[in-house]
Amino acid sequence: MKVLVTGAAGRVGANLTKQLVSSGWEVRAMVTPGSTHAAKLASVAEAEVVEADLRDQRSVSKACRGVTHVVHLAARMVVGDLPIDDFYDVNTLGTLRLLEGVLHESPDFERFVLASTDSTYRPGRPPATPLTEDLPQEPADYYGTSKLLGEIILRNRAEQFQIPFSIVRFGTVLSPDEAATLYRLGYRRGWLRFQQERGRKNTLWPLFEGQPKLVDLFDEQVGDAPDDTAVSLVGPDGPWTLSMVDVRDAAQGARLALTEPGAVGRAFNIAAAEPTSSVEGAAAVSEVFGVPALTVRLPLTWNLEISIEEARKHLGYEPAYDYRACVGAAKAQPTGADDFIPAAEGNTGVFAALSGGHTQ
Repeated sequence: MKVLVTGAAGRVGANLTKQLVSSGWEVRAMVTPGSTHAAKLASVAEAEVVEADLRDQRSVSKACRGVTHVVHLAARMVVGDLPIDDFYDVNTLGTLRLLEGVLHESPDFERFVLASTDSTYRPGRPPATPLTEDLPQEPADYYGTSKLLGEIILRNRAEQFQIPFSIVRFGTVLSPDEAATLYRLGYRRGWLRFQQERGRKNTLWPLFEGQPKLVDLFDEQVGDAPDDTAVSLVGPDGPWTLSMVDVRDAAQGARLALTEPGAVGRAFNIAAAEPTSSVEGAAAVSEVFGVPALTVRLPLTWNLEISIEEARKHLGYEPAYDYRACVGAAKAQPTGADDFIPAAEGNTGVFAALSGGHTQ
């Protein structure tokens, strides 16, 4: 069996490539032409690395030639001032081009796995807690919309041409080398400022609309505390909570969707076993790294929690890592370990984009 993994130089893609090779798969790892992150695949020498642009049908079709499976992870994610149509060209039409490539170049094709996101559920104003796969998908921005359209195209083409498929919707994906960032003062301040400055251009605008003073409130409470201080956010209804997923568990979910008979025709949320409250997250960072902790009280509460019961039932998915374990791995192996490939994205990655460069 030969699988094409798109986005193979990404945080999930590199770890999935590693897991698949270890499981005996023949892997073709697709990366963006000129990718600065492709070097991380050097530790998976057995994988065939190819360059292809999701906006170019010819190169995509060539990448699909002769494969039996596809895991489509590649997507435009970094939030910035990129042209909006670029998100749709890559995330939506890129999915269509892969399906066309499979139809024309892969006569023995067996399964297509599409990576999607909790952003398709309108995360700034979740319709329920926890989120389940049968809830309405009503994304609030062009990223979530572009991914949802990719899901619709996949379902349409799969029914039309009898392509076995499954969809995995990831929670917030973390690599151990970047996990501690999430509950640091510098990151949180930059993240709140980013949300306010972007307004309706960001995924979470329904949460932050009408809250123009959040950064001021934050700064009043943290004072001159250093940027590496652990910070928890607490609202009127309690601590903020978030469903996250370690890259190793995200890769496990995608791998199971690729192989399990019960995965066909279904969508699955993929996250840790339990959501992490910001109090728990800040405590983990404080204890593991020996930094002080602060609590910031804000006039709103955000709970983005997703259910993984369907993945447990139909995939046999059992996440192995909670947030504390993810942070602990970063402390023990800051440059990576035998069981994971670090994201190593620094100031060019998603977390930097969402925090004004505060990635530590």
